[in-house]
Amino acid sequence: MTSKNHKSKKPQRAPTRPERILPKANAKIRVKILYDDGHVLALDKPIGLPTQPGRGHIDDTLVNAAFSTHAEALSKLGADRDWGLLHRLDMDVGGVVLMGLTVIGYDSVRAQFKNRTISKKYLAMVHNAPPADTGRCTRELAEVVRGDMKVSVHLPRGGEDAQTRWKVLSKSKTHCLLEVEPLTGRLHQIRAHLAMVGCPIVGERVYRADLPPNTSRAPAGRMPEPLLLQAWEIEFRCVAGTRQCIRSKIGIDMLHFATQQLWQIPL
Repeated sequence: MTSKNHKSKKPQRAPTRPERILPKANAKIRVKILYDDGHVLALDKPIGLPTQPGRGHIDDTLVNAAFSTHAEALSKLGADRDWGLLHRLDMDVGGVVLMGLTVIGYDSVRAQFKNRTISKKYLAMVHNAPPADTGRCTRELAEVVRGDMKVSVHLPRGGEDAQTRWKVLSKSKTHCLLEVEPLTGRLHQIRAHLAMVGCPIVGERVYRADLPPNTSRAPAGRMPEPLLLQAWEIEFRCVAGTRQCIRSKIGIDMLHFATQQLWQIPL
């Protein structure tokens, strides 16, 4: 029973998550198309660009840029297929990102990620040298909240399987250039694992071998040191059945650092 002066409140609906809302096309964001066979799209994500809409980034992401050129195909895939997005990169990391353009293209590549038949290679410029020129870190990782962000840490119990393979390409007295291959896909996996083997990535603020993590945001107006990690190469099997190897262009910050170290860098 309600009084005349009391109006029953309508039940409030939970807000729709940004990634479930049809993304807006944003042609102002220029992203290079590396590959497009009508089923799968490969984009070269710039450093500093979020991969997909989320809190604080509704229409200024890689997905919004893709909608400016492929809206019809991506819209048909819908939110249940993440509007075509097949995997993600941290905002501070640039390089190759794959998107599906058809159901068969999306499902085929998604299955390859699940079955670990896709090869993803990164370039990382790190402090120090790893224990060997080739090796693998297999420490389990668990996601925890530190400060105002989610990070991955190694816990004695409760972590998930995580495997990262590395190979030294070049080295100096103080730094190394590594080719890194994540065999699993945990949060910040490469960054966390390299720090654990004593080789934090140049520009790393969170995962550092000899300093406490800095999980606070950079002060307003101050640009943080660039993170020298790039999603350099992806190899997958296309719908036609052939293997495709897609590479991104090496970033200017990485090229500059390589020049300082007198390294030959793969192009």
